[in-house]
Amino acid sequence: MLKQLSIQNVALIDRQQIAFENGFSVLTGETGAGKSIIIEALNFVLGERASRELVKSGEEKASVEAAFRLMPNEPVLEFLQEQGIECEADGELVLYREFSLSGKNVCRANGTLINASVLKLLGDALVDIHGQHAHQSLLDEKKHITLLDRFAGREALELKARVAQAYQKASEAKRLLNAAQLNEQERARRCDLLSYQIQEIEAANLIVGEEEQLEEQRSLLQNAQAVMEGLEGSSGALLGGENDETGALELFSVALHQLDAIAQYRAEYAQLAEKMHALYYDLEDASYTLRSYRTDFSFEPGMLDEIETRLELISTLKRKYGASIAEILAYREQCIVELDQINNAEERRDQLTAEYAAHKQVYEERSNQLSEMRKQAAQRLSERILPELGDLGMPHAAFEVRFETLNGEIPSANGIDSVEFLLSTNRGEPVKALSKVASGGELSRIMLSFKSVLADLDGIPTMVFDEIDSGISGQIGTALAVKMRQIAKSHQVLCITHLPQIAAYANQQYYVYKEESGEHTRSNAVLLDESQRAREIARIMGSAGDAVALEHAQRLIDAANEAVR
Repeated sequence: MLKQLSIQNVALIDRQQIAFENGFSVLTGETGAGKSIIIEALNFVLGERASRELVKSGEEKASVEAAFRLMPNEPVLEFLQEQGIECEADGELVLYREFSLSGKNVCRANGTLINASVLKLLGDALVDIHGQHAHQSLLDEKKHITLLDRFAGREALELKARVAQAYQKASEAKRLLNAAQLNEQERARRCDLLSYQIQEIEAANLIVGEEEQLEEQRSLLQNAQAVMEGLEGSSGALLGGENDETGALELFSVALHQLDAIAQYRAEYAQLAEKMHALYYDLEDASYTLRSYRTDFSFEPGMLDEIETRLELISTLKRKYGASIAEILAYREQCIVELDQINNAEERRDQLTAEYAAHKQVYEERSNQLSEMRKQAAQRLSERILPELGDLGMPHAAFEVRFETLNGEIPSANGIDSVEFLLSTNRGEPVKALSKVASGGELSRIMLSFKSVLADLDGIPTMVFDEIDSGISGQIGTALAVKMRQIAKSHQVLCITHLPQIAAYANQQYYVYKEESGEHTRSNAVLLDESQRAREIARIMGSAGDAVALEHAQRLIDAANEAVR
């Protein structure tokens, strides 16, 4: 479970520390107070993608720390061990993430540096967050098969992974077989093309890094007059000109000779002379280096044209084969491999046919087995979902899982099934696609039904609902509250809500508010006691200072406490 969340410089939050307990906790407050920022901060420390908008205005970086208490049998412990992350003896796991405006991203688990992908895997195992619009995923039938497979259990998920493995092997075998089965004309055409591309690249004699060298040479030659004058001027200034002008090196030598003559009379003079000797040697070395640059620098009229021609050739090859010389050379290697495969394909055709048939058979056997497991799970899911929907104010609902067999020899890495959830919310109405039946409030209830059914199967200790009450009011709100309180018997449940019915059923309630200080606005959160809860629930009902509303709010809390005993 989540014990504590520490947030610094995230959006409106300056510095905030929230301690959480087990059971059912709600966060309430005015719209825009910062409730969703807390969930955003939690998402961030659990490995979701970060952006510069996360960082509080005027600050350079944002950071979030989340402390968890793990039970001895939680699956995430095995993953931590695999990653070499030590867990405290009391089961404490601390996740930390820092993000700066420069794009730097620092992630730690119990002080051990980890990458964002590992953090995301840890987060997925620790917390299940259902956001404001997550229920819309129910409208995407492509995601229904994932929900069904999760319900089917570990055995089905393991078989699904083996199906995906068989799919990859069969697909690769099919690709190789197709290449071997090209007709003679197609093979000849492809071989000619590959041979031409290989020869064109090889004829260019490309060298990694030469483009940069050529561009440097081109810049030098394009500015040859200025370079020549600069070399001559600097060399002449140091070594003297053709008209017996005294150069800086000779003048420096004179100064050094004069200083050497008096160095014996004072330690400071001697020290200065020593420094000047070192400077003289450096200056002398630089002078003769300049002279060699001047002597070696030559500019032939045709040299620039040759460089331009070479760069144009490289540019042409880049347009055809890759964004860099390294990519062009890599493409050549790919062409060589493919050409070899085509040339040898005739000999391998029988072997590839047998290999494809074997992999296809494995895929079909596993897919058929998975399909049967899914159909059995679909029946159990319907039996489990209907009572949940009834508890949430949909007593006459009908639920069905529709299966279709996908076309193709090896149609999908998920197997041969296409799955769609169908629903009817009223007695006597035929089941239809969720998008054609369910309203926003109904979708929230359906999603909560799935969460309730899948909660024990997922093994995820903490569940978060961000404004699941959208489009819901009255008795349905109470039904949602009861359902979340039931889930909270075995899971830690956090919920952002605007419904007094849901707030009344919470074990703990946090009030989120914002305050202005000078030119700045800050968001804060505070745990409410029983009297404060009543006042906050009265505010949610729209009558914060009304004695009748306050009494009504207290009755809601008392009734909720009585209902869950």
